[in-house]
Amino acid sequence: MARPLRVAGEKRLWCPKLGIRFSTSSNSVPLYPPLDMPRFVQTASEGNGIRSDFRNDPFDYCANAVMEQDLATLATPSHDAITQQSKNSAPTNPQTPPQGPTTTIHRESEKLLGTEISKPHPEGDPAIVEAPSTPLSFNISPSLFHAARAAKAGSFESFWSHTMYQRISDQGAIEKVKVHYCTSKHTTEQVCRKHFLGEAVLGLDLEWFPYASRSSGPRDNVSLIQIASPGRIGLFHVAMFAEGEDDLVAPTLRTILEDPNVSKVGVHIQGDCTRLKKYLDVQVRGIFELSHLYKQVKYTAAKTPKLINKVAVALSTQVHDILKLPLFKGDVVRSSNWMKRLYYKQVLYSASDAYAGIQLYHVLDAKRKRLNPCPSKPHHAELGLPIPVVGTESKPEEETGHLPGGSSSSSSSSSSFRSELETELLAFPPIPAKPPVRDARILAAEKKAIEYRKSKTSAVSAPPTSLRAYFVWHNNLDLNPEAVAQLLRDPPLKTNTVVSYILDVIVSEKMAYDRGRLESEVLPLLDQRAVQVGSRYGALVRSCERTDEVT
Repeated sequence: MARPLRVAGEKRLWCPKLGIRFSTSSNSVPLYPPLDMPRFVQTASEGNGIRSDFRNDPFDYCANAVMEQDLATLATPSHDAITQQSKNSAPTNPQTPPQGPTTTIHRESEKLLGTEISKPHPEGDPAIVEAPSTPLSFNISPSLFHAARAAKAGSFESFWSHTMYQRISDQGAIEKVKVHYCTSKHTTEQVCRKHFLGEAVLGLDLEWFPYASRSSGPRDNVSLIQIASPGRIGLFHVAMFAEGEDDLVAPTLRTILEDPNVSKVGVHIQGDCTRLKKYLDVQVRGIFELSHLYKQVKYTAAKTPKLINKVAVALSTQVHDILKLPLFKGDVVRSSNWMKRLYYKQVLYSASDAYAGIQLYHVLDAKRKRLNPCPSKPHHAELGLPIPVVGTESKPEEETGHLPGGSSSSSSSSSSFRSELETELLAFPPIPAKPPVRDARILAAEKKAIEYRKSKTSAVSAPPTSLRAYFVWHNNLDLNPEAVAQLLRDPPLKTNTVVSYILDVIVSEKMAYDRGRLESEVLPLLDQRAVQVGSRYGALVRSCERTDEVT
């Protein structure tokens, strides 16, 4: 290639003899963000390319047939570049240079990544912010946390990651969070049974093909299932499971997801669970929406409980606010093809999303327990119950007034006290000094409704509001539907609404009822069109007419 043409020491785009000249620049903008791969993957051991001791290995490929190829593909690169083999190249030993076509990503690409981040780090010494901690054995490394806050905003080192979390083993060694990537149902079953069964709280997230439609198959709509415990992350690549599998969900994974005693935490998690039900027939229970806990803790501490609601808050917002580091948005990675074998950026992105959930849950719950007064933890989302809110009390311990004949200093002090008190009270929203006391009959009915939903192994079609109305009526012989309507809400519910609630539960859930009360209190209020043959309540009405027994 000809030498660069220079005039007065500068490169020229136009040369009279050669025309337009296109010259490569050594300072070209890279296409990918810089990745410090030693933080994320572990080099396979020499020999057969498969590591036999996984105790300190933060990455575990769990597909036996392709494990060697995967480990070679994810072998630790140099500090200057990351080299990824093409899928047609043969597996190589990590100590030997890879053969065949390669793709090299240079670390100087942080220039491009900086354009994707809109929030820089706060100025000042980053060490003044304390690293978030939990009672868990795995916590974020303070040195990595402060290094990330001190890093250039937008650089890869500035982002939060699951790789920052570690613990000290009994032998004094540093253990990192381990990632299990499984591409078969068999290995998914083994990993779930060995590492995730018995955990009380798990992070949950899904990935799917970005162009999947409702008519697409389950592999397109649920391509990857991610769960995370404090020390491990499981990536179960459903899209890669063997063809011909009738059930794509491993038995132990299904048991975990459907167990109401295991909290599955995440953001917008009910949408993910609906997708699991629709495409994989998994009825997820124990669904915990992190946004509920986030708002409960934030606005209870700020003494603004009226701002607590069920509107979801983005995961990136919660991570930045609670874990004090930005979360890599990864829009390009998020919209990539999740139907094929994951490459390392997909592994890092999907693992961090699931692990962020488990850490947010424990940090927020620790903050909740330190609140005074301390609100109850939000309920599982499938129960449909409101977020527990603690009322704000603003009652002074002593009443202060003017004393006739009192000294001027005493009067001045009293006036100052009242002024400060009035200013403080004006800062609070106009709510009662004490939270309204809920009727014990309603609380008992809600408890019964929760117990009933937890006891069922199949889906409960009756919503929580209907179950509550039914139990209030059924357990209190002195309350007719009109009284129940007044008890449940102020202003009262419509009596017909309560009637439909009670009958819906009896019909759909086949619940017990007193025939005499049903005939005298409920059925007379029912529209005559609803008791006709073939209607929803027709069979129930006819059964009351045929028997005098108490069901």
